[in-house]
Amino acid sequence: MKIVALRIAVALLAAASTAALALKPGDRMPPVAPLANIEEGAPAVDLGKLRGKVVYVDFWASWCVPCRTSMPVVDDLYARLAPKGFAVVGINKDDRVVDAQRFLKRVPVTFPLATDYGDAVVRAFLVTAMPSGYLVDRKGVVRKVHRGYTAETAKQLEKEVEELLKEAP
Repeated sequence: MKIVALRIAVALLAAASTAALALKPGDRMPPVAPLANIEEGAPAVDLGKLRGKVVYVDFWASWCVPCRTSMPVVDDLYARLAPKGFAVVGINKDDRVVDAQRFLKRVPVTFPLATDYGDAVVRAFLVTAMPSGYLVDRKGVVRKVHRGYTAETAKQLEKEVEELLKEAP
């Protein structure tokens, strides 16, 4: 019984320490190497080249049920606000690109999509939930973090993006 309690305590401590380390508002967006585009033959996705824009970095996967709802909403926001300086990059966490491509046939989006095989970007952002979204200002500072997705998240995200777009570059 003591061993079980000890294992539970260690698991809770590990989860708490990971959450404490997670990327949070006020942190700089971590530098990451350009990522392979999910579309074969398409140019790499380079987050560094988006400096000067308001950027939403959206981590998603085909097995993520809330992603089926969030991605079309984020895509609509992208379509409406891209002319004002808003960018979205979706970073896929599937083990196989075919799973992501199958998902995208049912849930198509127009924003750039990258793969993160090896989890380098997940580790850099310290992603702890799916979907996870990081709203980054024009100077490269994380301003908001969204873990999970609800209808309220959509309303909140739109308001946050519009506020950041009003700020001077």
